[in-house]
Amino acid sequence: MAMSLKKSIPLILMVMAVPAIPAVLFVLLGWGEASGIWMLGTVTGALAVLSSTVRLSVYTVILLAIASTLAVLNQGNPWGSMLIMGVCAGISGIASIRGLVSAVNFFAISVAFFVAQPPVVSTSLSTVQDALVVGFIALCAGFWGLTITNKVFHKIHFPPAAPLEARHARLMAIILALLVGGTAWVVADRNLGHGGAWLMMTILIVVQPGISSTFKRSVQRAIGTVAGFGIAIVLSAFVSTPIAEILVGVVLLGVSLLVKMDSRRAYWQYVVFLTPGVVLVVASSGDEGSLLQLAISRLGFTIIGSFIGLITVALLLPYYRNSVGKPDSVPASRA
Repeated sequence: MAMSLKKSIPLILMVMAVPAIPAVLFVLLGWGEASGIWMLGTVTGALAVLSSTVRLSVYTVILLAIASTLAVLNQGNPWGSMLIMGVCAGISGIASIRGLVSAVNFFAISVAFFVAQPPVVSTSLSTVQDALVVGFIALCAGFWGLTITNKVFHKIHFPPAAPLEARHARLMAIILALLVGGTAWVVADRNLGHGGAWLMMTILIVVQPGISSTFKRSVQRAIGTVAGFGIAIVLSAFVSTPIAEILVGVVLLGVSLLVKMDSRRAYWQYVVFLTPGVVLVVASSGDEGSLLQLAISRLGFTIIGSFIGLITVALLLPYYRNSVGKPDSVPASRA
């Protein structure tokens, strides 16, 4: 169902503002890590329900809660990190069989932040207790985001993505599992922290089977990601407090949703607003210095991730071209 831009703006503001209220309260209480977990969970739930059904969104949120709990229990173990991210990335790839990669891709991105630097909600908690709290916050945030979004938008969804042929989806699932899983191993082994999360996030954005299998479109997505960091660097001169970072981040995330709802807009335009939105949300925890320091330090990882993703897509192009027109039964489905 389509909706005019004029009518969409107040709804987007409502969808983003209401879920952000708990995040602001967490910051005021000094629980910066809880704020970051909440916002990642909220956006995961919102994007899932806007890209698919409520039922699939519920599954996605439950997977996020389980994966975030396991990420904290894993505590940076390289092999465990590889397994967790490999499975999450593989799920994102295989979902493209029914054109549902948009519904689960941000789930994998959120898990990347938990795996790269497991959050510590309170130093007074044991590892097991902290893991359960992180999982519970992610679960509540995900359900909060999908419930508010579903109530406001009802049957309004993002433009559906075309289903990917089964052979292509299986290949992409394997490639993403190996590529992102291997990257997670390096991130944990080298203790790269959130920088490693940006590396995995960029790969997941650039190598996105459900959006486009062409090198040209992948280049556009990479450019949008890098440009998004440029916006974050500029904003660092004006945004300096955690609450301001959350509020501006929410606005940018809202704009990204508006762009994605317009089928006439290119995917890079969605990414160019999504990226600084996530940067500001993560920066609001205050664990990695100022917004400027965060944006500059993560830009390098983003460029590296873009190159890895582009090389991967370029290597896969001959396979896609050679298999065009070959029979493969894949039921069409609305994303």
